[in-house]
Amino acid sequence: MELVDSFKEKKVLVIGDVMIDKYVYGTATRISPEAPVPVVKISSEDNVLGGAGNAANNIRALGAQAMLCGVVGDDKDGKLFEQLLKEKKITSLILTDNERMTTVKKRIIAGNNYQLIRIDYEKTNDLSEEMQKKLFEVIKKNVKLCDSILISDYAKGVVCEKLARSIIKLAKENNKPVLVDAKPDKMMAFKDCYLITPNLKEAQEMTGSKDIVEMGKKITKTLGCNVFITRGPEGISVFDRQGRHSHIPPVSITKLFDVTGAGDTVIATAALGIVSGLDLIETAKLSNYAAGLVVQKPGTSVITPDELKSAYRQEISHFLKESIEVKQKVIEQQLDKIEKAAHMFIKAYQTGNKVIAFGNGGSASDAQHLVGELVGRFKIERKGLPAMALTTDSSVVTAIANDYGYEKVFERQIEANAKKGDLVVAISTSGNSPNVINAIAAAKKEGCRVIGLSGKNGGEMAKICDICIVVPSENTPRIQEAHISIIHILCELLDKELSK
Repeated sequence: MELVDSFKEKKVLVIGDVMIDKYVYGTATRISPEAPVPVVKISSEDNVLGGAGNAANNIRALGAQAMLCGVVGDDKDGKLFEQLLKEKKITSLILTDNERMTTVKKRIIAGNNYQLIRIDYEKTNDLSEEMQKKLFEVIKKNVKLCDSILISDYAKGVVCEKLARSIIKLAKENNKPVLVDAKPDKMMAFKDCYLITPNLKEAQEMTGSKDIVEMGKKITKTLGCNVFITRGPEGISVFDRQGRHSHIPPVSITKLFDVTGAGDTVIATAALGIVSGLDLIETAKLSNYAAGLVVQKPGTSVITPDELKSAYRQEISHFLKESIEVKQKVIEQQLDKIEKAAHMFIKAYQTGNKVIAFGNGGSASDAQHLVGELVGRFKIERKGLPAMALTTDSSVVTAIANDYGYEKVFERQIEANAKKGDLVVAISTSGNSPNVINAIAAAKKEGCRVIGLSGKNGGEMAKICDICIVVPSENTPRIQEAHISIIHILCELLDKELSK
């Protein structure tokens, strides 16, 4: 993917609570004689960047440049944190505060990656006024160098409300989008940011609601920003400033290993997607892919550009296999109906009649596609065949919808154009579209034969069409793909007969 490759040209300024995630690995084979707790024999230790450091590490791992602004203590862990930044080639804008300790989360892991306990070393009081001013001066000096700003608030005292408001104001003045991963109790400090990414629990606390749509709309209205509500195994729900919302379903996960840091991966990927030209929905999809990969890794992990590209390829492969499986079911269950439908096409043209097709949305496109193949050509040179799609004349469609209601748009046209012996092709993935059902009834009244293309269980169409070819799936895109295949098969069989 060219877009992922373009990440190396981007630079993100990450601001927030930095910490070290320390993993202590060992084995526990006995219980201590001193207390009813396991005795862990240590075999190895691993120190990784945590908090805002993990967000910066994700950005760096994806090939972009990261500048990290935060605060550590004047201690050995502070020096270790700086060394970790150097190893990961992350630009350090870290300040040292003599009044604080470096935040460390130590996890004791035993056996098959089983976490026995976590020990936190931290101070969570707000930075002093003097330290906030120093931090803001560093941000001010570097804001013009970045493409976007990521604020990672872990409630450890670095992202104070006054500082947060100053950062957002500064970013607006310099036309830099601000993406925020914030705790609920401080949400108002991030008013007018570009994007905020609470998880489901945080969104509930922010709004007091349990309805996902209500949550998203409340946060969007309150903060005047776009919202990603990350929902773990249920994907990401997206809400934009205009009040529109959509849901990005989860990606296929082979094995859920560890959700630690998944939120950092989402917002880091989003920070790069936004400045690389993706819209909000595409950014959410990319972030969703990234999160789906990182939760399959142990501990605080990151993903690489190659892994992200691979995830896209896996998803593409999944969609193709899903489409093949649906078409295999069509072979098993609908072959006789397709054969009968082909004979109805042949007979209609042998008797000098025409084909009329219609449907809504994607089915409207399918209807027009069918008519295009008939009036134009499919595979052989032949005379154009009479056919019409009832979805193409916007004047007629809007006039009928305005005067009689949208449920009459096809029925009225059938009354005007259909003749006895004509073949009508009605397309509806649900089989229950009211305007399609009304038009089928009108076509039968005029003495037409009706072929239905449907999905799911066929709906009402299955009861009233002469033949209803039902694609046995609940997935609308897969149903529509099968419909196009069926249309092509019918056209090819018709061509073959006409070529005789």
